[in-house]
Amino acid sequence: MVLRLSLILCLFFSGLSYAAPLRISKSEKRLFETAKAAYKRGNYEDALEVLTRAFNLNDGRTPSGALFLAGYSFEKLGRWKEAEKMYTSLILNHYKAKNHAIIAAYKSGDYEGDEDIPEKLLEAYHRRAEALAQIILADDRPLRPNLYELLKKNSFMYVAILEESDYEDDSYETITERIEKREQHLKAVKYRTSWFVQSSYVSWRDEVKLIRSSGGEYTLKSTGEGTCLGGGWRYENDYWETNISGCYALTNQTIGNDDPNDPFTYFQKDVSSSALFFGPSFLWKPASKQASIGLHIPFVIRQAEYEAAEGDIIEDADIFTYGLLLQADWRFEKWGITTKFGKVQRFSSSIWSLGALYTF
Repeated sequence: MVLRLSLILCLFFSGLSYAAPLRISKSEKRLFETAKAAYKRGNYEDALEVLTRAFNLNDGRTPSGALFLAGYSFEKLGRWKEAEKMYTSLILNHYKAKNHAIIAAYKSGDYEGDEDIPEKLLEAYHRRAEALAQIILADDRPLRPNLYELLKKNSFMYVAILEESDYEDDSYETITERIEKREQHLKAVKYRTSWFVQSSYVSWRDEVKLIRSSGGEYTLKSTGEGTCLGGGWRYENDYWETNISGCYALTNQTIGNDDPNDPFTYFQKDVSSSALFFGPSFLWKPASKQASIGLHIPFVIRQAEYEAAEGDIIEDADIFTYGLLLQADWRFEKWGITTKFGKVQRFSSSIWSLGALYTF
């Protein structure tokens, strides 16, 4: 919380009064050289320990070399908030007038580059932009939205200034790209919900048993097809989708026994029947958020008005069953296409559907 508050203060109070640099004693120069040597050996903690003995790093009058070296050391240790504080102190205290003129021109839209910008100020802009980006990109704790936008705005501002300058280190060019890529990723993995309606053509083959009063038992095949109307609710991101959907189909069936060697024949057409399909789908979006493939697990209630002669019995006219289907969807902004294919228990063959859906 304290570090976040310090960031906000550094970002807003760019008009802090300038204080003359402190005079450097011989012992401080000696300690500074010791800190530089420790940094070059990769002993960043030691470098900071020596610097804090020699200087007050919280004092804006501290020599710019010490602040830069402290900032570099904090960067190497991944302590980006502290590094950002060093670069802010450099910009606001050691380049106050020049920085004020540059930022004022940028905010007014009049900035078109300035050949007189000190190289060290450009470097401080670069390092602070990088530090702000690293704070934004850190995974340890999400930033509050207003603080996030403030840090991003300032980081992008420094990048824009550097783009108009003769600054030679072009590694700053990746800063905006990394932040935007992270934002796109966070948006892609964020789950969202929606409702949809669908209409599908559905077709399947079914079978029932006819038990005759004379004692014979026959298997009757039926073909059902019709329109299935319904809808559902989905929970998805750009990579995965889970939904629960259902539809109700009114169909006409043709039923009969198709064994030419059987002396008994049974045939009935335009049998009124209905089927309720409902269940979850689990879909993966392999390359595009528009296309998805996966599995649908339907639970099915099917009813049919089969007719039988007096004394005969038709079993399984009404059934409750389940299945496993492959599903593929292709969606645009609102409209989409969906198809399913697979097996439902107690159906004699595969079931297939093709339809359109509309998302609210």
